[in-house]
Amino acid sequence: MSKIAFVFPGQGSQRVGMGAELREAHPRTFDRYFDLADEASGLPVRQTSLEGPADQLTRTDVAQPALFALSLAVAEFAVEMGLTCDFVAGHSLGEYTAAVAAGAMALEDGMGLVAERGRLMAEIQVRRPGAMAAVIGLDRVTVEQLCEAAADAGEVAPANLNTAEQIVVSGEEAGIERFVELAPAAGAKRVVRLRVGAAFHSRMMEPVQAELAQAMQSISWSDPKVPMASNATGRLVSTGEAVRQALIEQIASPVLWADCVAALVGQDCRAFLELGPGRVLSGLVQQIDPSLEVFAADSPSKLSGFAAARG
Repeated sequence: MSKIAFVFPGQGSQRVGMGAELREAHPRTFDRYFDLADEASGLPVRQTSLEGPADQLTRTDVAQPALFALSLAVAEFAVEMGLTCDFVAGHSLGEYTAAVAAGAMALEDGMGLVAERGRLMAEIQVRRPGAMAAVIGLDRVTVEQLCEAAADAGEVAPANLNTAEQIVVSGEEAGIERFVELAPAAGAKRVVRLRVGAAFHSRMMEPVQAELAQAMQSISWSDPKVPMASNATGRLVSTGEAVRQALIEQIASPVLWADCVAALVGQDCRAFLELGPGRVLSGLVQQIDPSLEVFAADSPSKLSGFAAARG
């Protein structure tokens, strides 16, 4: 049987009602994770996840602990069903989830760190506003060249290298505006401004990076049970110190998701189980390599379907 990676989604996968099926079928498990999210963040994460409103759930300081809680709750059921993984990976916030799932840090430490990450990222949108845009149909080199051309207006750089032709750029408002103007003439099929108020995964996030690095000093780190793909480098890491460094680096550097998938495939990983709401990562993996096996599960019932298919 092919090797498998558990992968965990990042911010943007949240939706009102997420976790409702888990709460109905396994209330104790739901309560354990979402009570911890409420406590760590000081916000009504549970209520907002289940009932909305949507504009509150999209808040960075709410969405991050909510996604972290649900993804890890579903991962717990995966293990209970006898599903094991050979690797873990996550996209942005999801890399923090992956680190806990792999045993590199304790659940309580991870939740506290994610709540702090969400709070700091919400604050930076006020302290140092920025913007982001997704571009479809241009390769990495062309996007980098456009960023250089747009830099006269304001700072802009690649932030998420999701597939060979799906890339997100991040930077100052004027730089993003100029990039959006230039992209169509360079052959872009589509350019979409993202509904965010900060330049995530760029140098503009260095203040957040410094504060999170400080917060990580009080956490005990262990070697992960399985290797984790690093967003910042696109390579696998297998020590607690390397995981810690990866989580720090990714705050102010691009998410090299396509490289992460390539690194996993290079280790004979052919199956990807996305644990959490939505199918964002499943879709990206299929775009990168349509021959790979992908499955998304946000509840124990969906996990049962995957387990049955795996035999």
